[in-house]
Amino acid sequence: MRTEHRGRDKALFLVAFCAAACVPEARAQSVEDLARLPIEELANIEVTSISRRPEPLSRAPASVYVITAEEIRRSGATSLPEALRLAPNLEVARLNTYNYAITARGFNSIETSNKLLVLVDGRSVYSPLAATVFWEGVDVSLPDVERIEVVSGPGGTLWGANAVNGVINVITRHSRDSQGVLVDGGAGNRERNGTVRYGGRLDEDTTFRVYANRFLRDRSDPREASDILDDKFRGTQGGFRLDREAGENGYTIQGDLYRNRTPFLDTELHGANALGRWTRRLGEGSSLQLQAYYDSKNRDYALAEDEVRTYAAQAQHNLSFAGGHQFVWGGEYRLWQSSFVTQGPFVLSDPDSALWVGNVFAQGEIALDQDLRLTLGSKFENSSYTGLDALPNVRLAWTVAPEHMLWGAVSRAVRTPSRIDRELTAPGILLEADAFRTEKLTAYEIGYRGSPAPRATISISTFYNVYDDLRTTVPSQPVTAGNPLGLPLVLSNDMRGRTFGVESWGSYGIADWWRLRAGMNWIQRDFEVEPGITDYSDPPTSGQDPMFQWRLSSEFDLSRDVFLDVALRRVGAVEPSGVPAYTQLDAHLGWQVTPQAELSLHGTNLLDRHYEVNDLGQSPVRYIGRTVFAKIRAEF
Repeated sequence: MRTEHRGRDKALFLVAFCAAACVPEARAQSVEDLARLPIEELANIEVTSISRRPEPLSRAPASVYVITAEEIRRSGATSLPEALRLAPNLEVARLNTYNYAITARGFNSIETSNKLLVLVDGRSVYSPLAATVFWEGVDVSLPDVERIEVVSGPGGTLWGANAVNGVINVITRHSRDSQGVLVDGGAGNRERNGTVRYGGRLDEDTTFRVYANRFLRDRSDPREASDILDDKFRGTQGGFRLDREAGENGYTIQGDLYRNRTPFLDTELHGANALGRWTRRLGEGSSLQLQAYYDSKNRDYALAEDEVRTYAAQAQHNLSFAGGHQFVWGGEYRLWQSSFVTQGPFVLSDPDSALWVGNVFAQGEIALDQDLRLTLGSKFENSSYTGLDALPNVRLAWTVAPEHMLWGAVSRAVRTPSRIDRELTAPGILLEADAFRTEKLTAYEIGYRGSPAPRATISISTFYNVYDDLRTTVPSQPVTAGNPLGLPLVLSNDMRGRTFGVESWGSYGIADWWRLRAGMNWIQRDFEVEPGITDYSDPPTSGQDPMFQWRLSSEFDLSRDVFLDVALRRVGAVEPSGVPAYTQLDAHLGWQVTPQAELSLHGTNLLDRHYEVNDLGQSPVRYIGRTVFAKIRAEF
């Protein structure tokens, strides 16, 4: 059986190579894909995550970094989490071949990275079981990604609960921009993968694409000699997208189907999703949008099975008024049908549960004068666990000069309880946490974005976050000689704290063929439990965050057809979990052999192996080793 699988995998890569090499008359790749976006045009990239409408990045009053398709292509990233390392306002920590902890502005660990909302084309990939994202079951076809908008800071007013510390919004290309055949595949010392995509046209107004991909990641390096667990990871995914433009109406239907597997705990992940969206343009800057989606996720382990079915419907109405005023309002209803069955001591009080959340929101942007804009808004959200929450937001943007903007914001956001927060129980060890409340954040932000010199861009933001009612694990009984732990324990809200920090990034074009980029973030944390309370889950309750991280990169076009990119990243130590600081060097060399085909060679973590998380209770923690990966990409 293994021989059969290996033969099929080799055949896949052979077909991909031949298809790329044997098309001398292939259609040229689009200029958008081949050309690098000039620095002076970076400020004109349109983003939608801040106001739920397209607006230039230069006018967005928030800490937002845009990962472009060009950055992803040149980086050689083979998965969505690895592509997210390009965002300087994110913390990305890899445990092993399949498991990641990703967050913004702190609280990064497998247990606490539950304050970041992740969207793929408007579909939330949130899990109600743990209020987090299981990255091993989330993937997109990277060649089809148009951009990834990474917002650090609260987004609760427009996106709702759990958009506490940030929002990741993955936006894929319209199918009209992915026509023809694409073959993208590669192999290295630790991974092999391949993607095949075909895009076509049904009629003058209707385009589509279909794709399939497969990846295989080898077992990673164990930290301990006694660690014999096998964390090989492999998976297959396929999907489609269909778009139709008919006058003022736009229609989109898309879906994906996947199955992933790792021998660790005999884990299998499979699922499917489908999304439909209708947009009607109502005039200059005004529109109406309706969207609905279904998402099915199954995570089967040796000792547990987690199944979630998500049904969601959304509506929003954008209005543009004379004088530069903007207004958006809408609502959403989401239903989860969740089933979690385990053979371990920790179980949910009811294996099957139906959870729901509903909200309405409104936000207006008022042009106080030509250079001063005030944004006011709030979301009112009701959920099956906690009732009504108000998530207000106020922002002020001042364009002090044509190339310089100052902004400030005050926002409130909450993380609603997960099933584990409210239903986890273990006889004699842990009580049901029926009283667990929402975790709360009040955030204060000030930032600057601009172009201080020709061919240069920079963004700087500072934040001060005040958290309350954070999760703790505390004794329910007095601690005595006969009961030294005060069992049973309960999940409660007895921690509060503050974080403050700085995020900054920028780019400088030395010449048309040479660009430098730099990014950094720095954070200070101060957490405390209520007087007289013992929290058995601290410090994991407050996350495992390095005090700082920075990244420098050079993007160099050796010729019109050859590029060389080098990146150096430094991540500080994580105390008190004992994760040491590390430095990572990456290098990427690419050659545009013909207008249709590109060869590239990517080396990552070239200095030394390291590990990024110390979370032995969750899954095997492994070294991240040196990787060399060769890739071929053809589009015709």
